Amino acid sequence: MVRPLLVAVLVPVMLFLAVCDDPGPRNTAPTVVITDGPTGVHPADTASFTWQGSDADGELVGYRWWLDDSLTAVETADTGVSLSGLSSGESRFHVQAVDDSGARSLPAVRAFRVVYDSAITPRGVDSCLEIVTWNIENFPKASDSTLNRVQAAILRLGFDFYGIQEIQDTLAFIRLLAGLPGYAGLWSRDSYGSFYMKTGVIYKREMFVVSRVRPLFWNNDSVTRPPLEMSVSATHNGRTLDFKLIVLHLKAGRSGADFAQRRATCRLLKEYIDGEVARGVEERFVVIGDWNERLDEPRETNSLQAFIDDSLGYQFLTWPFRSSSYHATHIPSSRVIDHLMMTAGVGPDYEGGRTETIRLDDEMAGYLAVMSDHRPVASWFPVFGAGR
Repeated sequence: MVRPLLVAVLVPVMLFLAVCDDPGPRNTAPTVVITDGPTGVHPADTASFTWQGSDADGELVGYRWWLDDSLTAVETADTGVSLSGLSSGESRFHVQAVDDSGARSLPAVRAFRVVYDSAITPRGVDSCLEIVTWNIENFPKASDSTLNRVQAAILRLGFDFYGIQEIQDTLAFIRLLAGLPGYAGLWSRDSYGSFYMKTGVIYKREMFVVSRVRPLFWNNDSVTRPPLEMSVSATHNGRTLDFKLIVLHLKAGRSGADFAQRRATCRLLKEYIDGEVARGVEERFVVIGDWNERLDEPRETNSLQAFIDDSLGYQFLTWPFRSSSYHATHIPSSRVIDHLMMTAGVGPDYEGGRTETIRLDDEMAGYLAVMSDHRPVASWFPVFGAGR
């Protein structure tokens, strides 16, 4: 009869202790979400983030935020912050909410990548259509270092349309395009073996419609690199300009055979464009690229002479600085060999425009070693301003 008595005494005691030890309802940690801020590629060294927190069983008393793996968090009552002086590369922004019991939420995280070079002067003009030719030498000549710096240059310069030469690695070019918010692009799909470097274009996605892309002179043995032709429609500020654009990369070298190949390609190209204009198919052509020839070369050894002689039908926009070493487009040789050329039909759209070599090597340390031995060349067509 002793055990029932013992149980009868212990049960009330245990219940009493359990009641006295009950801490009450358990506190639920707050939550927080990032409502705005950069994600993916961010072409600036400043960034702003906003967030919103909530607490189901209490009140929020503030927030803690930090960048990357910092051991020190910034405490604030605000729901936003603006950061400046960000370094190029991958970053992660974190924020936590804190409630009146001292509990912290799980961090909300936003990953982004700063692609920015403050040394580069922005050159895009809202009232102009900018067309650029740029040989990016064996892209990417220094792997990811090249890719990242070309991205930074394109985003910072702010130009509208780039004709590109020497795409050696198309997978790297795809990655380049993926890291250019607001831009699209394409490259030549023809294949001439592992030695053959491709041409391509990069352009502002919302501004251009690019169609009917095709290589010219596909099966002609005298053309080692088929020019890449496309129809382009550019629309901005309520105005539209339609034209044909051709990107080319002529044969390099100073031998007689090299000269003969360049001259043969130029003659074929002129015959083709002349025919298109004569038949009324298209009168506006812009031809850009690495021509591997100076405009001031003696006529007997100048592969571009057919175009130069037809000054009523064609104009090289690089002609004014054809002999200038300061405006050299090929850095090692101090020669102007990258050109933009237009047919007479584009002439009215270029009135008041300008063309210049962009001396990026003056603005970007290590340009020659990491990016290219060519400088980009840009033309501004003032077609999107008032009164055009």
